[in-house]
Amino acid sequence: MTAERPPGPRTAWIVLALVAGVFATYAEVGGFDFVSYDDPDYVTANPAVRGGLTWAGLRWAFAETHASNWHPLTWLSHMLDVERFGLAPSGHHWTSVALHALAAVLCFLALRALTARGWTSAALAGFFALHPLKVESVAWISERKDVLAGVFFFATLRAYVAHARAPGVGRMLGVTLLFALGLLAKPMLVTLPCLFLLLDLWPLRRFERAQGWRCAARLLGEKLPLFLLAGLSAVVTVHAQRAGGALHALESLPLSARLANAPVAVFGYVERFLWPVDLAYFYPHPALAGSAGTPWTAGAIGALGALVLGTVVALALARRLPAVPIGWLWFLGLLVPVIGIVQVGEQALADRYAYLSTVGLALALLLPLARAVERHARLALPVASVVGLLLAACAVLSARQARTWRNSETLYNHALAVTERNYAAWTGLANELAARGDLVGARKAYGEALALRPSYAPALYSLGLLEQEHGDPERALVLYEEALASLPGLAAAALNLGALHAQRGEDVEAALAFERVLALFPEHPDAHFNLAMLFLRRGQAESARPHLERAVASRPDFRAAWEALARVRAALGDEEGAGEASRRARGE
Repeated sequence: MTAERPPGPRTAWIVLALVAGVFATYAEVGGFDFVSYDDPDYVTANPAVRGGLTWAGLRWAFAETHASNWHPLTWLSHMLDVERFGLAPSGHHWTSVALHALAAVLCFLALRALTARGWTSAALAGFFALHPLKVESVAWISERKDVLAGVFFFATLRAYVAHARAPGVGRMLGVTLLFALGLLAKPMLVTLPCLFLLLDLWPLRRFERAQGWRCAARLLGEKLPLFLLAGLSAVVTVHAQRAGGALHALESLPLSARLANAPVAVFGYVERFLWPVDLAYFYPHPALAGSAGTPWTAGAIGALGALVLGTVVALALARRLPAVPIGWLWFLGLLVPVIGIVQVGEQALADRYAYLSTVGLALALLLPLARAVERHARLALPVASVVGLLLAACAVLSARQARTWRNSETLYNHALAVTERNYAAWTGLANELAARGDLVGARKAYGEALALRPSYAPALYSLGLLEQEHGDPERALVLYEEALASLPGLAAAALNLGALHAQRGEDVEAALAFERVLALFPEHPDAHFNLAMLFLRRGQAESARPHLERAVASRPDFRAAWEALARVRAALGDEEGAGEASRRARGE
């Protein structure tokens, strides 16, 4: 294999080109808004994040699960953005772009160290930087975890290559630390130790330099801390997603449906990598979007057969073209946590899941092409020209795709235009219509969503909220109950259900609803406050006091809770505490 290590100045130009390419492609994102899809949970309506970078926020990031996730480094990143930019979305967007540019640079450096091919690695990093499948991870503020994890993924890979070339305890400790940081950003990196074993086969060839099972045991043993970290991260992630209601039970999405969708999803990623058009923020799972019949359709069976055949062919090329099986298994291995066997969310697949995995596909395609150029020098110019044109096309398509993230309504309308039976997009659009006062349009859009997915909890909850606010509390109560039956972890529905019961004088039912919220989120300030109000209505000031104190501890600017706490403390003879609460209620 011919080494292509470029000298320092050439490396600097490649790095500059990657950074410039990323910022040029995403030049418009500074004018984009937050979107209503997850951004409130992650930033705009998240009290812990809105408070900026504080010791309380630091404790929350590591101690609590939120939005069905535990990724403390990502939370700290959002907090730091609030500290620097407040809630102006421009700064948050530019941070994601900068992190993606850094990930692209680290991708180049890691792949060059791995393959000893400078220009090929530059092309691979270029496709990583500019491909439209990356847009969701970069232009969507809530997907900060992708670009942050990408930085640590490639940093870990670069550190591992250095260890593989010159093994040492210190280098392996560095690999372990970077891997841990990556998991703290996004747990999707759990299969990275398996990727390292693949790379030990080729191109690192570590298995070939030692003898037999002793070598295999040593290579596995050095990665034991990585596997332990991956296992711990997986356990914590499953707990967080189960607590948040993101994991779908077998009865809502049977195992047969998840197994049938997996090979279809794999080829969905391949298709979108090769022909990246009509991309959307949400692709409905066929088993949840009103599709009838067995999940094992001709398409699913064909996709499974093609997956098996493709893997067999890739492995058969291992001796002549080792990059093909390694790249293909890189692609499949990084998809394993999100392929849907353990279903998280209701999507069939998601562009963000291809952020790191499709690097393997690019590797499988470009390295054999580079080898062909080495053998036939006359191909160098036409191949370089084609690669350059493809990179330019990717940049244009990515810039266009990024515009779909300009605001919430643009995002949902685009998804409805390029996908079918998209109940999530109908719900998102309905929420936007309701927010601007178009109640007729909102009800129609909610109806479209529920016609496609009658048990879709977000649509049921949002329609319930609309009915509660516009004169039909009885209908709202029914809708909240249905939403909770579908998604027990939907705390907002339980909170509003409790408020409706309290308005009707049904204190027992209201208390049960508020306690349901606290079972999910023990420090939820509104649930504590509402429960305290029920106790006060019964004249039980002593029982109300701890709930009010926990409400103001969770939300220090909760003036209504401070006012109520002042009255409670005064009634219980705590004049000094009452005075302090009164001052806090006045904002002093």
